Amino acid sequence: MTGRPSPPRPSVCVDVPDGHGVIEVVGDEGGSLLLLAGDPAVLEANDGCGSMGWLAARAGAGGPGTSEVKYLTEWLGAPGLVPDPRTGRAEPPDPECLRPLLSLLAPGRYVVSAGLAPHHVRVVHPRARRVESWYAEEDLALVTTDAWPPRDHRAVRAYADRIRAGSAAGGALPALVALFPTAGSTVGYLLDGHHKLAAYERAGARPLVIGLTPQEPRPFRHDDLDRARAAFTDGTARPGGDALGGVLSALRAGAVRRPGAR
Repeated sequence: MTGRPSPPRPSVCVDVPDGHGVIEVVGDEGGSLLLLAGDPAVLEANDGCGSMGWLAARAGAGGPGTSEVKYLTEWLGAPGLVPDPRTGRAEPPDPECLRPLLSLLAPGRYVVSAGLAPHHVRVVHPRARRVESWYAEEDLALVTTDAWPPRDHRAVRAYADRIRAGSAAGGALPALVALFPTAGSTVGYLLDGHHKLAAYERAGARPLVIGLTPQEPRPFRHDDLDRARAAFTDGTARPGGDALGGVLSALRAGAVRRPGAR
């Protein structure tokens, strides 16, 4: 007998009419591009090679980082979110608590949700001009945007102790923040929470993830992908063929031109 689909995760919608556009995601569940300060930073996409193979690439050493979001770390360490012990879902936080981060996003409407990640989480750490590939056997992949593993081991230990205590008592847990291109995407960009994610791994627990998703997906744009080719590649031949180049070409075929572009 076929089981009933699980009910949708509780969520709230929030408008960001005056976002600064420091952080933007374009694409859909088949592939997306994270832009920081308007520059391509990280790409993830289905590589088109069957069996749901995926790849991720990161801009060169001079590419942008996510240092702009670090000031949320203190609140995210104890956001007061308590997952339901049966479903793993949690009531989403008050969007105003996330306003400093939301103000960095591209203008638009976003859906905010929260809950424990699935039991199997893959951490993907793309290095500069290196292509990482994997098969989507896990329920969720989180693509790092900062150093991995994180360097502050004391912070990781402290978070792990807090996670163990919260899990044992059924209380509040530290939260990560991930940006997803669509509600159906199983790959998200980890904007904040690298130390907390490492602590969850150390504690052997499922991470609590606050998800941000544009209510209306933003399509790929030709000029973003053209610049991504230069940012993610160095023109050298790669073993097994140029999977990244193939992905960029396929994504470009479905991209849209910016208004006013020739």
